[in-house]
Amino acid sequence: MSLARREDMPDGSVRIHFAAPIMHFAEPKGCLVLRQPTVFDTIEIGDPLTWVFDSDGNGTKVVERDKLKLWFARLIDGHDADVVGRERDVTLGLLIEDAILGFFQSARTRLRAASAP
Repeated sequence: MSLARREDMPDGSVRIHFAAPIMHFAEPKGCLVLRQPTVFDTIEIGDPLTWVFDSDGNGTKVVERDKLKLWFARLIDGHDADVVGRERDVTLGLLIEDAILGFFQSARTRLRAASAP
């Protein structure tokens, strides 16, 4: 049995290969692509990671699930988010989540490197 897997593309997009083909209309497809977010996308939806602080001021990173779902619907190419979202493959869900969050983590890393002395 094949496993779902991630492939980082040279243009910055991410291809997610399915463990088994998923129907897209009448055509079985073996993958989807998540394109990179645009500036407009980022301003409109916002970062899917946020900080939640307790009464002592200690912060914890939290994934905003509603934003993550919006990002998936916005970035998916080559398939339908609702159809893929109904799949019963937790690995596939984790790969998609990791890819979307990875766009933002990568941007934060580049931002920190550019602002270092």
